[in-house]
Amino acid sequence: MPGGMVNVRSEDPPSPGTAAGPSWKAERAAREVAEAEAARLGRLQRVTAALSGARTPDQVAEVTLGEALAALGGSRAAVLTVGEGGAPVVLRGAGVGEDEARIAADVAAAHSAGEALRRGEPTFAASEAEAARCWPVKGRSPAAVALLPLVAHGRWFGGLVVLHDAPHEWGEGERLHAVALAALCAEALDRAGLYLAEKVARAEAVAARRRLAFLDGLSARLAGSLEAPALARAVVELAVPALAEHAALHVQGEGGLALAASAGPAALGDAAAAHLAATGGLQRAAAGEVVLASVPAGPGLEPLAVAALPLAVAGRSLGALVLASPEAAGRNAPADVALAADVARRTALAVEHARLLGEARAASRAREEFLAVASHELRGPIGTLRFAVQLLARDHRAGTGRSPEARLRIVERQADRLVRLGDALLDVSRITTGRIELTREESDLAALARDAAARLAEEAAEAGSAITCDAPAPVLARVDGPRIEQVIQNLLSNAIKYGAGKPVRASVRAADGRARIEVKDGGIGIAPADQARIFGRFERAVSGRNYAGLGLGLWIARHIVEAHGGSIGVTSLPGEGSTFTVDLPLALTVG
Repeated sequence: MPGGMVNVRSEDPPSPGTAAGPSWKAERAAREVAEAEAARLGRLQRVTAALSGARTPDQVAEVTLGEALAALGGSRAAVLTVGEGGAPVVLRGAGVGEDEARIAADVAAAHSAGEALRRGEPTFAASEAEAARCWPVKGRSPAAVALLPLVAHGRWFGGLVVLHDAPHEWGEGERLHAVALAALCAEALDRAGLYLAEKVARAEAVAARRRLAFLDGLSARLAGSLEAPALARAVVELAVPALAEHAALHVQGEGGLALAASAGPAALGDAAAAHLAATGGLQRAAAGEVVLASVPAGPGLEPLAVAALPLAVAGRSLGALVLASPEAAGRNAPADVALAADVARRTALAVEHARLLGEARAASRAREEFLAVASHELRGPIGTLRFAVQLLARDHRAGTGRSPEARLRIVERQADRLVRLGDALLDVSRITTGRIELTREESDLAALARDAAARLAEEAAEAGSAITCDAPAPVLARVDGPRIEQVIQNLLSNAIKYGAGKPVRASVRAADGRARIEVKDGGIGIAPADQARIFGRFERAVSGRNYAGLGLGLWIARHIVEAHGGSIGVTSLPGEGSTFTVDLPLALTVG
């Protein structure tokens, strides 16, 4: 070369015999260490970048395993994480079989090496003998093992397991690199957990907003539905498809549960109704139980998930809401059931409000009718009294000498009618406020019946009827005599009024420690649908235009009889007359 210079590369060793030999070796070793450290640092930077894009624990494990096998020279590896109840489980493995995955979890859970792992202490085994002490796998014992804890912010997330099929010396730099890799993995698992928690929280928040919006819409519809039929339709129409593919609302009535409204495919509703009927689920739901059921697939119908939810207010059953959907839709998840239960509660309140509104309207109509009837009833005897008094005054002025007895009997009867009307109005107040009082003493029920019949004999005669009283023997009981006589008189008065001029018969008998009073007529009778209703306040089985009365006599009679511990009922057929029966205990009963 020009100038006689020799180009010597820095990598070439010095010439033999020079003094630079030992320093060159040290320099080369230092350079190799530096290069290895630089490679590890570069690898950690790449791992950091890759883990920054991992959003789920499984993605974190995938990145970590790839790097662990490449950087630590292992033949297989696994990432352990904390499962349900705190027990370690294999999140993801590379080359690890099912048995090794199970043993990895067992080691982390109960082995001494696992205890070190949970304490945050790494374990490195360089030979098969060392590996056997921390990795007791029969048939495929590794020749070297690294167990690295995954710890971030003082929290243990699991462990990184790296297995070698050949002995492996873990150098200081390699150990530090392994620990750093595990730390990066733990940090990424922490971030992934936070990301998933935030994602779940956002999803739950969105679902909660949707549920609140649905409930707001439901409340608005329910508030605008004052009639029970419209309310029922509104509920099922909103429930489909928000809550289920089919919805049915069953409401308690006089005859039990009745379908008020339904929406959605009829086939779903029929299958759900048949299953609930066969298992008693609808009755259990109406009794307050949340019933979740699975209906097997049928012809042309896939398996169904059915929910029957109670409608109840203050412990009183109002019915049940039934929802049905294909099982694949997953409609019976806890959040969905909780929302449906909330809908059922709001529906129950709306049903109760509609019922109370209906009762209030009915009571208002009844009061208005009562006031009209009471006014008419009062005008009748007052007008008759006034006319009788005018006749008496005219006879007196004319000096006819006519006996006033007939006129005075009219006055007396009309005065009695006014007294009875006044007593009835007072009894309404007493019974309504719970202030009706009984003065019990030994009384002859037979004598009371005879007295009542005698008192109404003239009234019966005017109606073209006749009263007979079959009470030959005394029937003694501890009762409030005037009140029981009032009951008998009310029944006889009704028999005369509705008896169509046919005979009226009263009877009193005693048997088995009880007394039975019967009043029978052969008049217009009472339809079966009205026989329970007529014992209510202001209730009448016939129009007030054709028959006078306040609609209070039977209601008062029922309360008096029940206060004595007795019962009152009627058997009747239209056109064939009626028989009213009063049963009373002969002994003293606290009512």
